[in-house]
Amino acid sequence: MRTFTTHLQTMILMVLFAFVTVQKANASAKAGEASVYEGSTVTIKLADAYERTLRKSTGVTYQWYSENNSYASVTSSTRYNATVKGIKATSSCKVYFKCSYFIDGFYRTMDFYYTITVKSTSISVTSVLLDRSSISMKEGSTEWLTASVYPTNATNKNVTWSSSNTSVASVSSYGQVSAKSAGTATITCRAADGSGKYATCKVTVESATVYVTSITLNKTSASLYVGNTTQLNATVSPSSATNKNVGWTSDDTSVATVSSTGLVTAKSAGTATITCKAKDGSGKQATCNILVKEDVKPTSITLSASKASLTEGETLQLTATVSPSDAVDKTVTWMSDNTTVATVDNTGLVTAKSAGTANIIATTSNNLAAVCAITVNEEVIGEPTVWSGNYRVASSHVENNPTREYKDGFEMTITDKKGAYYITSMFGDDLTEYNNGGFKLYDNGDGTAKIDVSYYNILKYTDNDSPLYAIYVFDETTDDWTDTWTLKMNEDGTITVGDFYVAAFSWVEDEEKWKNGQLEALYYSMTAKIEDITGISETIAESPVIHIEDGTVWLDEASYITVYKDNGTKVYSGKTNRIENLSKGLYIVKIGSQSKKILIK
Repeated sequence: MRTFTTHLQTMILMVLFAFVTVQKANASAKAGEASVYEGSTVTIKLADAYERTLRKSTGVTYQWYSENNSYASVTSSTRYNATVKGIKATSSCKVYFKCSYFIDGFYRTMDFYYTITVKSTSISVTSVLLDRSSISMKEGSTEWLTASVYPTNATNKNVTWSSSNTSVASVSSYGQVSAKSAGTATITCRAADGSGKYATCKVTVESATVYVTSITLNKTSASLYVGNTTQLNATVSPSSATNKNVGWTSDDTSVATVSSTGLVTAKSAGTATITCKAKDGSGKQATCNILVKEDVKPTSITLSASKASLTEGETLQLTATVSPSDAVDKTVTWMSDNTTVATVDNTGLVTAKSAGTANIIATTSNNLAAVCAITVNEEVIGEPTVWSGNYRVASSHVENNPTREYKDGFEMTITDKKGAYYITSMFGDDLTEYNNGGFKLYDNGDGTAKIDVSYYNILKYTDNDSPLYAIYVFDETTDDWTDTWTLKMNEDGTITVGDFYVAAFSWVEDEEKWKNGQLEALYYSMTAKIEDITGISETIAESPVIHIEDGTVWLDEASYITVYKDNGTKVYSGKTNRIENLSKGLYIVKIGSQSKKILIK
């Protein structure tokens, strides 16, 4: 069922801008004017005296902006200048510069504007040039013509192509000329703006057979062991040769054979010459000398350990060394003679399964063998924990476009089923029907239990017309999704519940599978306590209201606030009611004694 592969990553530091609110100065003063064509840019700058003032100032805040971005817009700016792009013709559009600063201990402001005139432009083509005025071609060949339109800032630089004799030579809409038959034709390239400007190229097509002048092989010699192969590739010159087909032969097929495509196969020890010859009658050929050697077989195999003792669940990486070092086939096959005690994969990784003994055997391609004797000891299990009960979970959570309601407090029931514990309900949803009896707890014997959520992880399912909700767990240490969800029993009888995400999937009828998983909510800081007669035994302190929108976090009133990335890096601390330009990702916001995770989307 696990088709969701979304990878949620920790993001970068936010940037905090703090602005000083000041009383607005007098009306703006005109500082200058400039003109620009539609689609072009112009740079305006402060007068030298003002620039010198700002370079000596501190605490400078500034802003360049247009009074109407439909006519002229500021595309970039610095403290001293701005680049303005003309959008639409106008006789006057103001671009403002507003600035505040401290100099010599005094607070000052600047308030200027520049008058921008945006000019309309429509430039006709004055000439069309081709990169060639004549071409000689062979039948069946192609050539490209490149057109240059002047002036380079012409409004419409498109061109059209035509041929005076398409039976001799045709031309594509992109200037590709194709030779059809012997003769001459004129290719015309004409400006498409109605200016009447054009250029021509005379094409002469010749009918002739082009013979092969040389053949080059990718290898001139090769050494092979018996049974091995090598691919020879031929390059025929010129590339315009009429017949580029070649034939392959071997002067000793008992040593090496060659296929019609140049694949050489070593047959027996010795030497052979492979010849590649042109089929157009030119007589051109190329050769490759092949040396075939008997393959070197392994003479011994040794393992990194001849015996080892493991505990149930432990692993051991064995490595095999095949001698001699120049053996052709050093393939090693691994097996266990008692897979109920220990198994081994094709890399030599041994996994202890149950108490007992087993032999791990490594064999070579010619049946040489090495053995490692494995003794598996029974795992010592600590005192098991009693997990069953009806719990109320106090938590915090973050939502991301949810399709259902999520609350910080929710119920969780753990049921004892013949000595095995299962989470049988959460959020008021029955987990038993679609999860093989619920989420099964695997007791670690140390007051913790793990839950395998790699397959049975369905929180809620009604029908294929409604979303399917599932639990997913993210391991920040490995920066990846994990199959294990952990519970820890505390000394006071409460359970610390590991963080988890709730994901929603939709049913795709055509493919008959659940797809398009979306993370809906992150639950964290969870503590479960057995419910008493009064209901929820843990209360959650009221957190300040945090508003989030477009990378900005704001509070209803200014407070002392500290913001951390979810990896613990502090990115801001101070008193404010607004933080802007936060990057996408998870953050921890601490206000007073209260902490809350937020998601910036």
